Parts: sequence; structure tokens; C-alpha cells
Amino acid sequence: MRHTLLLLVLLLCCVSASVAVAEHHCISDEIEKRVGPRTTAVVLELPTRGGGMVRAMTASDPEWAPIRFKFFTEDLNDPSKHCTAEGQICPDFLGGTVECKREDILTEEKKSIMLKSLIPRALKMHTDRLLVKPLTGRVIVPRYSSGICAQFKIPSSHHTEGVSGADMYLYVSAGPTEDSTLAWAYFCTQLPDGRPIIGVVNYGPSSVTDSEHGVRASLHEVAHALGFVMEIMEKRNMLKEFEGVRGKAAVVQVSSPKTVEKTREHFNCVSATGMELEDEGGSETAFSHWKRRNAKDELMAGIPGIGYYTALTMAAFEDTGFYRANWGMEEPMSWGNNSGCALLREKCVVNGVTKYPEMFCTARSSLLFCTSDRLALGHCAMKFYGAPLPPQFQYFSNPKLGGVPDLLMDFCPYIRPNANTGCSNGDATVMRGSRAGPKSKCLKGMDSPISWVLLVTCALRCRVKRAR
Repeated sequence: MRHTLLLLVLLLCCVSASVAVAEHHCISDEIEKRVGPRTTAVVLELPTRGGGMVRAMTASDPEWAPIRFKFFTEDLNDPSKHCTAEGQICPDFLGGTVECKREDILTEEKKSIMLKSLIPRALKMHTDRLLVKPLTGRVIVPRYSSGICAQFKIPSSHHTEGVSGADMYLYVSAGPTEDSTLAWAYFCTQLPDGRPIIGVVNYGPSSVTDSEHGVRASLHEVAHALGFVMEIMEKRNMLKEFEGVRGKAAVVQVSSPKTVEKTREHFNCVSATGMELEDEGGSETAFSHWKRRNAKDELMAGIPGIGYYTALTMAAFEDTGFYRANWGMEEPMSWGNNSGCALLREKCVVNGVTKYPEMFCTARSSLLFCTSDRLALGHCAMKFYGAPLPPQFQYFSNPKLGGVPDLLMDFCPYIRPNANTGCSNGDATVMRGSRAGPKSKCLKGMDSPISWVLLVTCALRCRVKRAR
């Protein structure tokens, strides 16, 4: 008779790069409201070596090429535009000023991390995955008179002679940010066809670390500057509204052709009508991100976490018409993969039972478990409320029990990482017997002919249980 062996083991298996436990909160929809009047770029022709002129705008041949970036950092070199000392009054690049705290100071180390790691690594990941029709002219940068874009320092020559040699230009600053927002970004100017060409990125020094988490957060924010925003999706006729999904009055989905195709493939749901957008998070997050409940570990979730650059985001970029995806470079994501249509249409938990135990949890426990991205340990995020939750968010016999709010999960309970049990930087005193490090991960595996589960975790006592 077969026996089941359950092992809870005291070590971490070093298999691939990890990210920090802290989760970046994106505020792109709030930034959109403060950008100011949209402008259209003036693109001038470039003289050729023979004295003639080449066609301005985009290349006349049909070839697409990897997107090219250039970024400018005047505000990082101006001590009046970033925190250099505690108590200094510094611009926040949102139109206001803040008093600098010690953690807001842009040190040379943090500046180096931004310029040598976070920004170039994030831009390369976009270059590896997105193609554009190369821009061949000189772009004259507008003089912004109001809004967020006017807060950034732009060299005077960019307004007169223009800039060339790239398909997207970014101006970078380092004004203090609130809470766990590492960075924010948006576009300021578009080409006549609507593609963003000039954008801004602001980093909060208090959250800058040389980590995969920082790179992925940077990648996420640059994606907004490239056009992953509701504003552009609406103008490109990519969105549709559907009523009655999981008991909700209405949800908004990206229902353009390539996104529908990749949504159906990822979830293994041939009747999926599109990829749902976030409807939680208020004005800061809703509608310019994937619904986190359905795509928790995806790059463009409102709280991106590990931030896999999947076919879902690449498809949305392709559907704008501004980009083509370099297929074959998409990253896999286990969250929701092959889950079927039920995940998209039904509750995550029904009467205290879930069809997706790798994604959702159903009981509070003192034990620590691996998070879905295998990058930390945590507990099932659940709580009792003083009143019943709305019917569409009731998952248990007790209508007052549900997931923790403000996590963009429709109150679905899941393993939420603890602040001191990250696999890369966890507290050794809490994680006894563990091997935390930059390449550590929690693993869960199975083997045969003996059925067993191996939970490679950070802080669980070794237990062996045999059951007939």
C-alpha cells in the first residue's frame, strides 16, 4: 500500500535570482491626471551624408526593429532637485515640495544603482521584447508649461536642435515618493500616430536597492510610459465592458485580438473574451493594470511582485499597433496557467474550498508557507470583518471572513509574504536552519513511486508524517 510522506525541510534550494519581499505599489492612474496637456512631437528630417534628406518620422521600409531608448538625468546632477540632506525642502515632481527625510537622500550609491542597474536593465528587457518602426528624424521636445512634465529639467538644446537616435526618450528624476512606491512614470508627448515618444520617470531614493525587485518595478513603470495605460487602450478601441462577471456589476477587459488569443492560451479557456483590468485600488491603480486576482505575478499587475513579462503584456502592446512583440521572449507565469475558464468566471473560494490551492488559501495558520512566486514565506492573508462582505466577495460560510483588503485580490485569501521572511534577505533569527541569499527560493516538488511533497521553506520545523 502506498504511503504519503510529507516533509517540511529546513533549507532553501538555490536555483535562480530572487527579488525583495517588499511590494511596489504603482500610482500610474493618479499620475495620468497630473501630466498636463498632451502634446504631439515635431519631428524634423535629418540630412544625409550626400546632402539630401531622409524621410522624417518612421522609416519608409516595412522593417520593424527593437525599440531604442535614450534617457537623460539632468535632475540627478542638480542638488536643488533632489534630497542631499535631512530637512531640505525638495520637489516631489508632482507639483509640490516635501521635507527630506534621511532615507530620501540621493546618495552616490543609489544614483549609481539607478544609472548602472535599474534603468539600463529595465530598458533592455523592453528592447528584447518590443519592436517598433524605427524613428529616423530629430525630435523637437516641447516646452512644457504645466503638469508633471514641466517639473523635469530638459536641456535647452532639446527644445531647439532636438534629439535623435532613439525611439523613446526619457527624463529621469529622484524626488521623494510615499509608502512603497519605488518609481512612477508616464508619457508626455506622442507621435502623430499616437505612439508615446517622450516620457518622464521619477525614482524614490528611499526604495532604491540593487535588486531584481527594483528592476521589475522599473520595467513596470517604463511600460506605462510606453503606453500601457487605459487612456491609450481606449483610443485604440481595445476595451470592452462585460456585466455580471463573478457577481460584479461590470468589469473592463482588453478584448483586442492578440490579447484575447494569449489570454485563452494562458488560462486554457477557449471562450475567454479578454484579459480583465484592475477595478480596485482607487484612482491610483484601477484600469491601467491587469486584474491582480487573475494575474498576481504578472509585470503589469497593480502590485507587480516578481513581475513576469508574459505574453499577456506583450500582446497588449502589440494590439496598440505601435509595437510588435518579439515572440519567443515572453516569460512563463504559473499563476492562472491552465486554470480553465472557471478561474476567470467563478469565485476563487466556494464554501471554504478552492479549486486552486497553489494560488489561494482557505485557513489561517501559524505555519509559514511559500508564496506563489517562491520568493518569500508568509501566512494566509485572512481576517474577520465587523460586517458581512459584499455577496460577490463572500467565500466562506461565515460572510464576515475574507481576504485582507487593499491587496487588489477581490478579498481572495492568498499567501502574503512577511516583511522579514524573504528568501533573499530574510531575518536569520526568524528563519532558523534556512539558507537565505540572493539566489534562494522556496520549492515545492513531487516524486514517485512514493508520493511525497517537498516544501523547501525558510522557517518550518522538520516534520515527517506517514499516512495510509
